[in-house]
Amino acid sequence: MKKKSTVAGVVVMVLLILLALPLGVHTSFTRLREEVRGNYYYDDGDYSLYDSIDAREAASSNLITVAEKYTAEDPELTGLMADLEYWVNVSNGCYDPDLQEEAEANREMGNAFQALYDRLSQVALEERDQKYPGQLLAQMESEQDKIDRASYNDEARAYNEKLSAFPVNLLGKLGGVSPMGVFAQEE
Repeated sequence: MKKKSTVAGVVVMVLLILLALPLGVHTSFTRLREEVRGNYYYDDGDYSLYDSIDAREAASSNLITVAEKYTAEDPELTGLMADLEYWVNVSNGCYDPDLQEEAEANREMGNAFQALYDRLSQVALEERDQKYPGQLLAQMESEQDKIDRASYNDEARAYNEKLSAFPVNLLGKLGGVSPMGVFAQEE
């Protein structure tokens, strides 16, 4: 009888340890993810990646405003404007805990901005509008440069490396955590 209770105790202890493992992994990675996510809003140097995303959305919206005046001269601007507006709205409406959608929306918004800018540069703009596309492009590039150098990206990469050290099936099915989005342009 004593042998059965010892075996039962060992089995229960092993089961508890096996149940605690995914909970511990999930808790640890959730805590790390929240620390990384906090740097999206403000890092140690008080830089806000979030503010740069907002500035890129505003520059994109301003380029759309300039381009709207010239759709009669170049009807292809309409489709490019719609594409850029779509990505601005996606970027503005993103909220996922891992910021992957937001990072992708920022990349696509940059691509759509460049396409509209390139097409708009082929149109004869009024003298008062000629300076705006170049200024807006400079703003987009400047903000992306800040984003590329943000400490958030380094921390997200480090988090993703730690995450990849675990078997995918263990984390995907038991831990419930996923990689963080990286906003650097080369990603």
